[in-house]
Amino acid sequence: MTESQAARAKAAMQSGDVDGAVNYAREALAAGENGAHRLLALILPLAGHLAEAETHARIATLGGNVEAMDFARLASILSATGDVDGAKENFKRAVEREPTSAVFWNELGVALAPVHQEEAEDALRHAIECGPDIAEIHNNLGNILKAKGDFPGAIASYRAALDLNPDYGDATGNLGVALHLSGRSAEAIDCFQAALKAQPDDARCWTLYGAALALQGQLGAAETAHRRALTLAPVMADAHNNLAIVLKDQGRLDEARESYGRVLSLSPEDAGAHSNLLMCLCYDAGIDAVEMVAAHREWSNRHAPETPVVTFPNSPDPDKILRVGYVSPDFREHSVASFLDTVFAHHDARRVRGFFYSDAAAPDAMTEKLRLHASVWRDVASLNDAKLRDLIIQDEVDVLVDLAGHTANNRLPVFARRAAPIQISWLGYGATTGIPAMDYVLSDEWVDPVGESEDWFTEQILRLPSGFMCYAPPDAPLPQADGGRTPTFGSFNNLSKVNDAVLTLWADILRAAPNARLLLKARQLGDAETIARVRARFQTLGVDSDRLVLHGRLASSKEHLALYGRVDVALDPFPYNGATTTCEALWMGVPVVSLVGDRHVGRFGAGFLNRAGFPEWAVTTRAAYAEMAVRLLAQRPTRSAVRARVAQSPLVDGASFAIALETAYRNVWRRWCSGDARAIENK
Repeated sequence: MTESQAARAKAAMQSGDVDGAVNYAREALAAGENGAHRLLALILPLAGHLAEAETHARIATLGGNVEAMDFARLASILSATGDVDGAKENFKRAVEREPTSAVFWNELGVALAPVHQEEAEDALRHAIECGPDIAEIHNNLGNILKAKGDFPGAIASYRAALDLNPDYGDATGNLGVALHLSGRSAEAIDCFQAALKAQPDDARCWTLYGAALALQGQLGAAETAHRRALTLAPVMADAHNNLAIVLKDQGRLDEARESYGRVLSLSPEDAGAHSNLLMCLCYDAGIDAVEMVAAHREWSNRHAPETPVVTFPNSPDPDKILRVGYVSPDFREHSVASFLDTVFAHHDARRVRGFFYSDAAAPDAMTEKLRLHASVWRDVASLNDAKLRDLIIQDEVDVLVDLAGHTANNRLPVFARRAAPIQISWLGYGATTGIPAMDYVLSDEWVDPVGESEDWFTEQILRLPSGFMCYAPPDAPLPQADGGRTPTFGSFNNLSKVNDAVLTLWADILRAAPNARLLLKARQLGDAETIARVRARFQTLGVDSDRLVLHGRLASSKEHLALYGRVDVALDPFPYNGATTTCEALWMGVPVVSLVGDRHVGRFGAGFLNRAGFPEWAVTTRAAYAEMAVRLLAQRPTRSAVRARVAQSPLVDGASFAIALETAYRNVWRRWCSGDARAIENK
């Protein structure tokens, strides 16, 4: 009996000869063999001929002998072409014919996942009901839950997949990602190590492993992991980005900028990596106003070249209760939250309603504390930028405030396409956003003096009369006096701020105070390689290692604050001053010496010290900085005196600050209602 062309096609496909299989299947169609359309719909996608495959798949779904698999095959082809709605329709036809098919329900869920998450989750849960012992389905459900920000649910699903198949490498890696995103980086490291043991050449897993190591402060090991990923996949943009983050955290800013440049050459549309590069520039004393603004404008030109014209439904009533929206990934235990809680607690419900749009991936106790202050709270981590923008417009927010700038997990693309009549940048970022649709930036006369700061911003500067940040002091006792220990200078700032010029000046101070030592605390100093680098640099500057006390991350905020009891004078870095660390030091009774710079982040210290009642501690030259540090070490005020003055200062007066902030909102709103061009047109 002569072998049919269809049989030859199937044999060729099984042997891996896809081109031969396609030719035989076409001959089967020409010969009028039964099932030829069905066969071509199966084989053509393997050869990349999706359009032709779709034609034959549609024909296979016609007539009286149609099977559920015919609809499923057409759906798979449509899914591959990006036609999610078409895939959805045909997978539904498949499950209507075979409602207990776990495979079809699973494929429906996977097809729906990119744009219909809720329906995808429902489909995958149906699949699990039909086939509870299929590990792949549990893994797919975990992916949906992870995308929605439901990390506990995702972790449970991945663990279920691994219970069924302990060697399931994808589920192991995905579990690591979910643990990492939920802040459980130590557990994530174990998962990535297991995944890499099974798949040692998985570049993606290597760089995810590196990211988890970095969060644990293991920067040297993290760098090694990212470089291993790049050895395996030299053009992996994510690995270059993750390596740049580690280099920046180590204070290796030039190398970090080079790595970010590679990311953007490989993936020029990566807005997040571009924001990371801009954040890196904020630490660079060599960048002037023209360069800084130009770099930020480039972000806007590349990622949001046009702002759509929007007709907002908001009532232009100048005296109505304002709807003020706050957008942040940092409604959690984060330095930004140190300046939010007391302000939100004092918002006047007769003047404003607070709409909080939280991107916090791992909510915590601070999240719940801030939630209590919201008129409307929305968890938006699972929403893309377009959907978040639509939601904000639907909420009729009058004044929308960005609290992240170009920091991690920002939503600047939402602001770039304008989501509210008035948009303001505040608090979370130390430079301009560069976005034409960002109308204002909040500041004050100390941080951005009139006539000296305008060139640093594309936004109009709104100066609050008593300062633009209000600190919420922690409930922590003053440290007990310890007159018997070695006099100690200290800095608890991010090591990225501690550049070579800062180290050189601090070394000069230690030489001028030969009996003193320097205590540095930073999360990066939990890493042995970073510690060795810092000690070696001080050694070249003439400071012996035994005069340095280096601390990494501590287990609790209580321990962190208690460590200020071992510091007599705090040293502020430059050109990027401390913020939370400066306020903490003052509250714990520690004098702070700050060098006044030429830019927003370089005047934070001056702003805090002037408002706290210690303007003389903000100096204008490096020589004066060293002199003040040594003088304060010898003639320092008592801790109780420092705290008492801070406690009575505008720096911690949340009630007055909230009034000033609400007044600023009201003023710009009235401008918008009156048709002021600044408030209603893009700049």
